[in-house]
Amino acid sequence: MQFPFHDEPCIELVETVVADLKPYGVILNGDVTDCYEISDFSKNPMEKADLLLEQRLSGNFMDRLAKHTTGEKYWLGGNHEDRLRRYIWKYAPALGVLPELSFPKLMHIADHGFTWQDYGKVLRLGKLRVVHGNKVLKHSGQTAKAHFDDFLTSVIIGHTHRLGEFYRTSLGDMHVAIENGCLCRLDPEYVQNPNWQHGFSVVQVDDKTGLFSVQQIPILKYRNKTICLYGKEKYAV
Repeated sequence: MQFPFHDEPCIELVETVVADLKPYGVILNGDVTDCYEISDFSKNPMEKADLLLEQRLSGNFMDRLAKHTTGEKYWLGGNHEDRLRRYIWKYAPALGVLPELSFPKLMHIADHGFTWQDYGKVLRLGKLRVVHGNKVLKHSGQTAKAHFDDFLTSVIIGHTHRLGEFYRTSLGDMHVAIENGCLCRLDPEYVQNPNWQHGFSVVQVDDKTGLFSVQQIPILKYRNKTICLYGKEKYAV
């Protein structure tokens, strides 16, 4: 999402799908907020993107999702959330020991019913691993393969803002690595014509065996509508 640089119709569409499917849980796989004001990059002085706004928007989104789910909900840290730690360590390291200044505390993540997981930590869903990721290669699917080469097992990542898949069969077992798309705007100031795609994934896991299925859901723009297809349903906002 990278609040406040999110695509609002995409956010509304995801909420519509979640409300219809009523999944057991939800995973936000990093870069939920941009942490624009504390990044190391040059900043547009006209941009309104302070941390209080990011706190409000992310909290609202968590609440919108949480009311449609009954199980576990996770927010996995990404490199954008990690900007807060890097900022404190660089400019005020003495404050880094205060838990009140940690990202999950400042964003009140637990208060919204979500469990925080630090940037780089891996979440397990049966035989599937979920992590934000830290690589970006040139083409869709290449970064997924690079993360498979790191983990040597099935994994789903964020970070690249792209949709992509890579499959590998080894010793009779099929593995998949997935780039999960994004819900942010596709017109950032810092990239010209980015090769990004809107989308999200629906994951099903068998509790007994750990076997899983992942279906990527591309989000499409058509005649001023934001649309996705899942099963026999067409969702549009």
